[in-house]
Amino acid sequence: MKVILTADVAKLGKSGEMKDVADGYARNFLIPHKLAVPAAGGAYRAWQHDIASREEKRRREREEAEITANRVASTTLTMGVKVGEGGKLYGSITAQDIADALGRRGIVVDRHKVELEQPLKSLGTYRVPIKVHAGLVPEVTVVVEPKG
Repeated sequence: MKVILTADVAKLGKSGEMKDVADGYARNFLIPHKLAVPAAGGAYRAWQHDIASREEKRRREREEAEITANRVASTTLTMGVKVGEGGKLYGSITAQDIADALGRRGIVVDRHKVELEQPLKSLGTYRVPIKVHAGLVPEVTVVVEPKG
């Protein structure tokens, strides 16, 4: 019997997939526990429509991510910080600081997407990768210079 899974089922598949299972498994377990619906008539057409709309949504998200990636790659952030003797910073530049600076430029990025291994603790120019989307990791240029 062909069924469309409405929830993730261990060792069978993920929600939204169509599977061919034994009649008894479908009638006695999957359907009563609302884990699947029979793939007949309206449910099958709805499933096909759902697949098409999911593909469209993925394509749109990818296009938006590419636009954001281009904006991030062309951005240079200048961070003015207080500096002590010997060029040492008071404090450091963290992933949150970079995410906030990008936000002020109209590029909304979660701080967890800023791939900064260690906070920046000295003056200089750095290339910091920002994970925008799967496979898209542009680098923003961060210039750390003394304030004033």
